[in-house]
Amino acid sequence: SSCMWKWIVGGALVLVVALAGLGWLGYRKLTAGGDSATVVIAASPERVFTSLADPDSMGVWMAAGSQIAASHHGLLVVGDTLHVETGNSGRPRQRYTWTVAELTPDRLLVLQMRADTSDNVVATRRDSLVPAGDSTIVITTIASPMIDEMRTRRGDTSGKVGGVLLNFGSKVLTAAFRVVSELELKRLKARLEGQPMPTR
Repeated sequence: SSCMWKWIVGGALVLVVALAGLGWLGYRKLTAGGDSATVVIAASPERVFTSLADPDSMGVWMAAGSQIAASHHGLLVVGDTLHVETGNSGRPRQRYTWTVAELTPDRLLVLQMRADTSDNVVATRRDSLVPAGDSTIVITTIASPMIDEMRTRRGDTSGKVGGVLLNFGSKVLTAAFRVVSELELKRLKARLEGQPMPTR
């Protein structure tokens, strides 16, 4: 009957609105943390930096199952390339490349993720180390230069819709990298403090 169809259509509309609301809440929650993550580690800046900038150590505190391939052993230097493969057994493997853009021993490490096809910088990860008594504050800041460059190129000609989409893409990409960085900082902290490695 027409009454039944009204109920079905009405219920479907309520469901669509609810799903849209949940999507918006998820987006707000994901992007609320901004572009940086911070952790305090009970270790000296020298010790923290050694774990941050040594490919052999990075495979331990990066995402579970990560494999790091570098051109040499020992601490990284500017210009080094890291080939990273992540993913646990049973899940698709993801491969990406980081290059070392800046490095100041015990203070700063800047990595750039590059796209395989265009060599554009997709994301930048900046790890800053600040001494705090017997501990070290590690501040990881994420940026998305590729989207920022697209926004600059388009300028005022992008229109409202294009601007909104670029803004959305930039925030989601930055937030996704930040969430991964937060987990990695927790794992780095646990490793250096002798605690069990967190999985989330």
